[in-house]
Amino acid sequence: MLVGAVVLTSSCGSDEDKPLTDAQGQWVDAFCGGLVPGMKAGVELKAQDPANPAAVKTAYLKLVTANATALAGAEKKLKELGPPSDELKDVHERLMKYVSESARSYAAAQAPVEKLEPDARFWENAEKTLADTSQVSSPEELRATFDALEKSPKYAAAIGKSVPCGELKSGGQRQ
Repeated sequence: MLVGAVVLTSSCGSDEDKPLTDAQGQWVDAFCGGLVPGMKAGVELKAQDPANPAAVKTAYLKLVTANATALAGAEKKLKELGPPSDELKDVHERLMKYVSESARSYAAAQAPVEKLEPDARFWENAEKTLADTSQVSSPEELRATFDALEKSPKYAAAIGKSVPCGELKSGGQRQ
């Protein structure tokens, strides 16, 4: 009878009680990895001299393209992997919606931003274009995903060990 009780209680444990699986580690990497290229392109964009609108436009287009590509890639990988655990199904679904909407938003902005003149008003016009093409219904979902993962000791540790998450935390600087 004791063996049955042990099996019953151990099968009722939460995901936190189990070691991180390979797929869960890949999920964390895919989540952070989908954000790294855009973050790096953003750092490059901020480093541009505003007096050189052509360089600003080139960097801005790189940001839009990097985000569109990386977020679409993250969406595909996260979809393949599925939710990392039963407890994080809602987090996964909200994140999937966020990356999908974000990827479509950046993709929709590419052509209109390309057509903008590289002049003194480029930045302002590009930001307006990006806002006009945005399909992101809940931008706060990204922060909510980080918060949910950081509340879990298991996933907080996975974020700490993840190379892409480390790049995000360091602002794109090599450690």
